[in-house]
Amino acid sequence: MSPRAEASELVLLTTQAMRARRHPGVVALLWAWQSALAVLVAWPAASLALATYGDGTAGDGALWASGSRGLLDFVTRNGPGLRAVAGGALAVLLFAAVVGLVPMAATLTALAHATRDRRSVGLAPALGEGLRLFPAMALLLAVASVAQGLTLGFGAAAGAVVEAWVHASLGEARAQQLEGLVLLSFLGLASVIGVAHDLARVAVVRFQVRGWRGVLLGARVLRIAPLSACWSWAWRGAASLLPVVAAAWVTGHLGGRTGTPLVAVFVLHQAVVVSRVALRTSWLACALRTVDTTLRRAF
Repeated sequence: MSPRAEASELVLLTTQAMRARRHPGVVALLWAWQSALAVLVAWPAASLALATYGDGTAGDGALWASGSRGLLDFVTRNGPGLRAVAGGALAVLLFAAVVGLVPMAATLTALAHATRDRRSVGLAPALGEGLRLFPAMALLLAVASVAQGLTLGFGAAAGAVVEAWVHASLGEARAQQLEGLVLLSFLGLASVIGVAHDLARVAVVRFQVRGWRGVLLGARVLRIAPLSACWSWAWRGAASLLPVVAAAWVTGHLGGRTGTPLVAVFVLHQAVVVSRVALRTSWLACALRTVDTTLRRAF
């Protein structure tokens, strides 16, 4: 069955039925996708650390020992290997940014639709719809990336101008603080562009429109409901950082010991990934409801 035929078998859910908690399978699949990408990034680095320090009971614990001498030695003595690891990680991230548009669109499809017999959308139909929407999603990614890049570039230039302007009168420390505030404000603007990007993605899936139309609809939603949209994104983004901080603190206290602590660290890290994926999925469902409520009368 073609992707378009599969899409014709789907029906749109009511606004209030677009909830992430109704789709635990979506969260599980996104967790598996992100875990696979994490393995591709982390495995070469872990292999390099293992080759450097051997099969000792501390594993890579020497990298995080007090005083950072092990970490400094590792960085200074493994330049070519680290460059290769960094290059591989960059390649994986670029791959994830492009190929990840398919599971992103599939996730939105599963959140917004059901089958004609009111069952959850299966994996094959969702991925088929994700493939069909890939050109529109790629266009949105390109537009958002250019807009955010220009915003951050202009912010860096504006911060440098401000720092140079007040350097003599306020001193170096205050001038750099003002430069940081300018950069922070433009970082906030780039985040707003990211919110508009997600709203445009949602509009493409919800209203079955092309990429440029999705850009206009996402911008319209942000213009009509800027506070609610940005707040819904911001609190979930902030909440997703808390498990990371907690896991870092616990991991630091467990150290590099073997046995049960290492198992606990693994479980803790996976819990962080699942919680972040769940919050991300919750935001996408919220964006669907926001777009649906705001723009439904326009069609």
